Amino acid sequence: MLRREGRTRKQAGDAQLAPREGTVIYEQPLSAREKELVHRAYALFDFFYDKLREDHEQMRLARAMRQRRHEEQSATSPSSNTLNSCVDNMIADQTDNMPEAVMVPEREETAASAEEMSDVVSFVLYHAGWPGKYQALMEDAVVTGTGVAQVYWDDDMEEGEGMVNVLAWHPEDFYPDPMYENIQDGRGCFKVTHTTVAWVQEHYPQARGYIGSDPYAMQGEGALLEAPDGDEKTTLIEFWYKRYDARRRRTHVHMAQMAGHALLYSTETGFGTEESGYQDGVYAHGQYPFILYKYRDVWKKPFGTGLIHDYAGTQQAIDRYAKYIDDNARESSVQRHFVRRGSGINVEDVADMRRTIIEWDGNDIREVMQTVQAQPLNGQIYQMMQYMADTMKQDCGQNQFARGEGGLSVTAGTAIRSLQEAGSKITRWHTERFKDAFREMVEQILWVLSEYLEPGRKLRIIGGWDSAGGMRERVIELIAPEKSGDALPRPAYTVRVQVQKNNPSQIQADNEFLMQVVKICAEYGQPLPPEAVIRLMEGQRTKASVLRAVKEHAGPPQ
Repeated sequence: MLRREGRTRKQAGDAQLAPREGTVIYEQPLSAREKELVHRAYALFDFFYDKLREDHEQMRLARAMRQRRHEEQSATSPSSNTLNSCVDNMIADQTDNMPEAVMVPEREETAASAEEMSDVVSFVLYHAGWPGKYQALMEDAVVTGTGVAQVYWDDDMEEGEGMVNVLAWHPEDFYPDPMYENIQDGRGCFKVTHTTVAWVQEHYPQARGYIGSDPYAMQGEGALLEAPDGDEKTTLIEFWYKRYDARRRRTHVHMAQMAGHALLYSTETGFGTEESGYQDGVYAHGQYPFILYKYRDVWKKPFGTGLIHDYAGTQQAIDRYAKYIDDNARESSVQRHFVRRGSGINVEDVADMRRTIIEWDGNDIREVMQTVQAQPLNGQIYQMMQYMADTMKQDCGQNQFARGEGGLSVTAGTAIRSLQEAGSKITRWHTERFKDAFREMVEQILWVLSEYLEPGRKLRIIGGWDSAGGMRERVIELIAPEKSGDALPRPAYTVRVQVQKNNPSQIQADNEFLMQVVKICAEYGQPLPPEAVIRLMEGQRTKASVLRAVKEHAGPPQ
């Protein structure tokens, strides 16, 4: 195995590795431009890998605590599940508050298509499995501090016609520029996959014979992978980087794939593709196709911190107190007998718990034998353990009332509502942060749709019920925008994010607003038809949709 410090600069530039015994790895025939790309990519990756080592290690420790396998866990006493329960409830809160996008037109001529684009985005997210992806992103964000979503064009979707897809990628295998808090400002981003040489050669036959193992496969997540006999582990690196065109004042984003210091694919040079490359970049928006869902920002760092980072010390203290109680219970269950040597007492009879009568020649047995049992612990230990568990629930917004539990000796309705509100405040704050990331993701979806959809492409969207009781069905023709010069126009929609319908609190608030509108219309003499009210209840109850329904059914006052 080639050690990192043993790799020379010439070998990295020539995409060449020290061969494994019994195998021959040839020098890959690359142009000077492609060699420079490989050298720059691995130089950056080495730097990112080293600077983000501590962040990734903290993520792995957070995962271990999530799985209740942290280092300070007692080998005898069970660990408390308080922190894990708070994580579960936090993820459940964000699942209830899962966002959805509503397109708002920026120009009058796009008003008619804004509602259609809202349906198209919902269609894209549905076929991308967004509910499951969102839960994975929320768990990554709450546990490790960061959830990583990737927006990309998938040629295999829609029976080979292609469609935008969304991928959730674990942050332990993502390497943004550690010098910038906003990843879009960085020099590049790396997405890695731990695999084997045989797998890479099978999927990238153009690089067969040039791929070797690398030192990254023996560290971090790669160390957990076992290669089959006769194969070697390697790391597939996906390198995203930007090129700035000063003449046209545009930024192009490109992607290259490498493994074992061999080039597999390049959008800039066209290596590994039948095309001549993406001269204007992969995506017209010129951004890295990654969106970070951060639980809490860290100043001047690309990754955030999660709930486990906040309360790891508290959870470990709770587990220590539980160990004290468990150790005391074990000691209290065993009685120790001190017998004076030469007293005439048969110690085997004393140790035999089946004997109820033991004969002994003497006066007071307490003079020669004494039974000792462990003293009970101070009650403060149990109280402290319970106090820290309750404090953790309160501080993270998952108090007993927010979790649907009883307790806290509170009976007044106003006090209960205050405690529920205290828990929901923290949830709402994180929801707003995640909504910002979701808005950025939807904007990238609009860009990719505008860029990659072929003219005349139509989507058949079915969902919901019409006023006659039948299924609603619409065929939407997506009009691909024409380039002005060499630039793709910005999508003519503003993304407005609202909480999705499955949040009970949001449903109640929207329905109360709708009932007030119905009452106002009835008092004014223009009642809304029941079917319009029901349609609004089962759809998106925004201010604009309610106003549109009122205008559609407006008539002379009765």
